[in-house]
Amino acid sequence: MIVNMNHEEFNAKLKEMVCLSDWHYRYYTQRARKFKRIDYWLKSSLGMAAILGALMAGSDHLRVLGAILAGVCAFILGSILPNFRWDGIVSGLKAEQEEWTRIFQGYEGLLRISQILNRDEMLTQEFQKVEELRKAAQLNDRGLPEDQQLLDELEAEVRKYYQMTRAAQTD
Repeated sequence: MIVNMNHEEFNAKLKEMVCLSDWHYRYYTQRARKFKRIDYWLKSSLGMAAILGALMAGSDHLRVLGAILAGVCAFILGSILPNFRWDGIVSGLKAEQEEWTRIFQGYEGLLRISQILNRDEMLTQEFQKVEELRKAAQLNDRGLPEDQQLLDELEAEVRKYYQMTRAAQTD
């Protein structure tokens, strides 16, 4: 596929792949940030409520209410939240972000090199290495939740940044 392209077509293909990898990188970065923030604030809030419940359990007037509050918070933290796989989602999104960062940096570096050099054999080999990273990343099915609205917003943002139209890019 790449062997049959001239240098300009190769650069255009690289620019498309930089755009695609940047789009995925931005998506997984924002999703990882969002889920990490949710995880942090949810666990912090429940932990603070449990501490408040423990303090209330130490008083004479609110002993029962405090014990109930502390117990409910402990139950939620220990039994209910693990069912939502928060840690798996956060670590999976972080792993996807790291993979797409490597892919994005690979394509971007290759694009810079191709604009400077005209050594097709070396460029083709490097392109194939980065392509293998991308294909491996697409095979990873971590079962992560998707946000189609965010995907669409970031696609438009990345296309605008790289001055690409929707018809120009292929997946």
